[in-house]
Amino acid sequence: MTEKNGWLLLDVIEPREMTVLMVGEKPRPGLPWRSVVKQNQQQLLDAAVKCIRLKARVHVSVSGSRCITALPVIERIHNRVHGVWVSTHQRGEAPTMPLPSWSFLWDLEVGFAFRSEAVGMASSWTDLGVPTQRPIADALRVFDLADHTSAALAGLVCESRTSVDHHTALEHRPGSARHVHFAVHSHLGIPPDASARLLRGLSVDIGAAPPTATRSGPQLGDRIAQALTPKNRYRAISDPDSLNLLFWHGPPAPRIAWTADNTAESPILHPEDMPAAMQAAGDLRAGEPGLSIDLTVRFLTHDGQYEPIDLTVSLIELDTDRSALLVVLTVP
Repeated sequence: MTEKNGWLLLDVIEPREMTVLMVGEKPRPGLPWRSVVKQNQQQLLDAAVKCIRLKARVHVSVSGSRCITALPVIERIHNRVHGVWVSTHQRGEAPTMPLPSWSFLWDLEVGFAFRSEAVGMASSWTDLGVPTQRPIADALRVFDLADHTSAALAGLVCESRTSVDHHTALEHRPGSARHVHFAVHSHLGIPPDASARLLRGLSVDIGAAPPTATRSGPQLGDRIAQALTPKNRYRAISDPDSLNLLFWHGPPAPRIAWTADNTAESPILHPEDMPAAMQAAGDLRAGEPGLSIDLTVRFLTHDGQYEPIDLTVSLIELDTDRSALLVVLTVP
């Protein structure tokens, strides 16, 4: 498998198609586990299956003085195991801890991202000042995906029933930046809720970024777009099905509760304005390329009130067959 006391991380979100995400400290995204594990395959499988079933650390004897330890990475919203770390080692000799890793769940219908506490990390997310629940747009804001930004957004609006993507990104935390490798599974129509749209995944902290690490500077296209955007206008990318915000391109609009500061249970869009907004999204998807629609809708503000905001909505192509809404808001 790996060197003595080395760890291997199995992605078990699809239990019948387990793949390898990490070997030791090296990402190995999407490799069939049998192509990596050459010895004791049945014993490793037994350990992983038992770990998934019990949702706890387990030990399985191999032969002689050797055994396998399996350690689960659990998503706590639905109490499901997303990953299993496995290590072959001498019986009676505790393996070292694996790299910090955690599971996540992004609910595209409610527009919120959730992360579990990390395995292999001494500090809690609270200690580090990292929320375990936040709006999707705020969760994306702390990641520098560089050239993968468009692909990641395309995954959020994916219309296929399942897909799997792997990325390495820079996560900005209070006082530090970390390189994070992750696998994300897109699930649509999960029983018993046929309308469910979820992203499930595994994240692994693969090392500290240099102290000078900053977000990628704007590319030429971004600079041109910024120069053409008048003052008091803000650009957002939104999911065309739920109208949930996915990403602010540039600074977020002031006052609007489309960020982590939104702790109210009230909907972001005034319920009376939702039909018109959904109609506009439908018209754009059915219309000719280049179509844009102007309308005014009431957005929830940080003080819990609703404020009418003028906006222009059009479609933006993220991938060959996946589009999102580009929303330009005028906030005086």
